[in-house]
Amino acid sequence: MQIRYRITFAYSIIVTVILLMLCSSIYYFSIQNRTKQFYNRLHQKCVSTADLIWKYGIDPDMVQKINTSAPSALLNKGILILDEQDQVIFKFCDRPEDCISLPKKTIDQIRNKKKHLFSIGDRDVTGVVYPHQGINYLVITAAYDGDKADWIPKIRLILILSFFFSIAIVIVSGYFFSIGLVRSISDLTHKINQISSENFSRRLDTGNNKDELQQLGSTVNDLLDRLQQSFDIQRRFIDNASHELSTPLASIGSQIDVTLQRDRNKEEYRNVLLSIYDDTQRLNLLVRSLLEMAKVSGSVHGIELSPIRIDEVLMRIPAQMRKLNSAYDVRLSFGNLPDEEEALTVYGNEELLTSAIKNIIQNACKFSVDNTALVLLKQENEHLEIVVEDRGPGISENEQELIFRPFFRSAETNNFVSGSGLGLPLANQIIKLYGGYISVQSKIGFGSKFIINLPPTTTLNTIKNT
Repeated sequence: MQIRYRITFAYSIIVTVILLMLCSSIYYFSIQNRTKQFYNRLHQKCVSTADLIWKYGIDPDMVQKINTSAPSALLNKGILILDEQDQVIFKFCDRPEDCISLPKKTIDQIRNKKKHLFSIGDRDVTGVVYPHQGINYLVITAAYDGDKADWIPKIRLILILSFFFSIAIVIVSGYFFSIGLVRSISDLTHKINQISSENFSRRLDTGNNKDELQQLGSTVNDLLDRLQQSFDIQRRFIDNASHELSTPLASIGSQIDVTLQRDRNKEEYRNVLLSIYDDTQRLNLLVRSLLEMAKVSGSVHGIELSPIRIDEVLMRIPAQMRKLNSAYDVRLSFGNLPDEEEALTVYGNEELLTSAIKNIIQNACKFSVDNTALVLLKQENEHLEIVVEDRGPGISENEQELIFRPFFRSAETNNFVSGSGLGLPLANQIIKLYGGYISVQSKIGFGSKFIINLPPTTTLNTIKNT
């Protein structure tokens, strides 16, 4: 069902229920009010009849003649007065069939309630207790409300016609209202469909109306901005990856081509092979980094998780760094650490976490003038912090925001320090998987300090939801 019909249907149902309740209430309370008014008239008739007999001393026969000769709005009227022994004191009826005859049970109800309202057939009856000279008389009046009998069908017909006429108006107005609402959504959908890869920079005109459609348009524009930013990052990543992959391949190809142009001696062949080996190592590092980037891009679903002691991971890194380069020196120190093992444990993938920490420490060794990295493990606000400090050239404030972008290389270090430009982005991506973050403190000429912040004892469910 189209949304315009659903809106019309829902709108019509709601208004129909409201109208039905309103018309039913009007009908019910109108009848109640009419009945109450008629009972009041019957009560007045009871009191006036008793007053004529006892208060004003008019003979009952004369009262009967008055009721017979005087025109009355009460139809099919009957009046009955009983003493305390239920003996008839006065009796009047317009017609013989209008005379009142009540069972003992009803008479007792009138005496107990002092005033009793009820019906006999199509006539309404009021019975009251009228005290006079120490005697409680019962005065009972019954009559047929002819006006009510004529009035009820009329008001019922008016309410029914008004109800269905209002429903028809509601359905028609609801349909056109839904068309107007859906037209705005359709226009918005049409504008969105016009945005494609050829004009991805195009945005929706949301106008100045502060309504839900304006919010929807703004949300779509924000989404398009984020998508365009993602596409730009992806495009730059592909361009950089293509360049980084093609450079060592081109170097290998050119070296082989030059070598094959003539015969070489053993030393020359050795130098060429060493150069090709360096290029293949660089290519291998780049491909491995790209694969790890793909592995950690997204969530941790499918990654093997286990408890990891951070202090144990750090203690294995100095030996691993020396295997990479014998000149690398990693100096570990431990700050104010808790005694509980859980406080030093995170839940995650040890290989990835080790890779992230190694990348940062390797960078510190690489850029330090003495190839030394100072590593401190401490606890700060119940979080674990790994502080990696180098004695390198430092990073400018502008570049501190760029170093976590893939393939970014500082112009000051690009000429004398090799690398793929993926180490820090990869480390940052891995640390984010554990709910942590990496911050940088650096000043040109005074080295850099990378601070890895990790929440301790991270549960598996928490990681899966990141």
